[in-house]
Amino acid sequence: MINRNQPDPADKHDQIRAAVRAWSASLDNQDVVAGIIVEEWERQGGAGLDFPDDLSRKRQKLFRWLDSDTGYARENIRQLTPAILAVLPMEFRGRLIGQDCFMTRFAAMEKEISEAKQAVMLNAPKHQLVKEVREGIEHLLNMLPGDAVVQVLSGIAAIAPGVM
Repeated sequence: MINRNQPDPADKHDQIRAAVRAWSASLDNQDVVAGIIVEEWERQGGAGLDFPDDLSRKRQKLFRWLDSDTGYARENIRQLTPAILAVLPMEFRGRLIGQDCFMTRFAAMEKEISEAKQAVMLNAPKHQLVKEVREGIEHLLNMLPGDAVVQVLSGIAAIAPGVM
């Protein structure tokens, strides 16, 4: 028999709660976040959930559902999930997908490579330049299969003897 208290892998309530809470904390404004989510939910057709017109009451209702572990609250958040995902800023989406997902690794690689480029363009101090370039290379290599990493590193060693 399956334990009833075991979390359902398809239930992303806790991850959505963490992402929405982090988003609202970054803005220091739950009202804005609730307003954006409810507006998107209504734009998508929003049937089945009743939100008051008053923004602070919308916030209160949304965050009460997020913080509750009842089946009723989880179902309401499940219905709101498409709207939440449509408006959730990129920096908070990582909480909703597995860290070993290709797209998560790709996004991290792009971020690190962009930071390396920025360090080069802005003539960053040497310690910061080395750090950013190293992190960009590490994330880029993380995208390759193991045997390809060996080939890349061997190629670098061949063109820069004595360095590696």
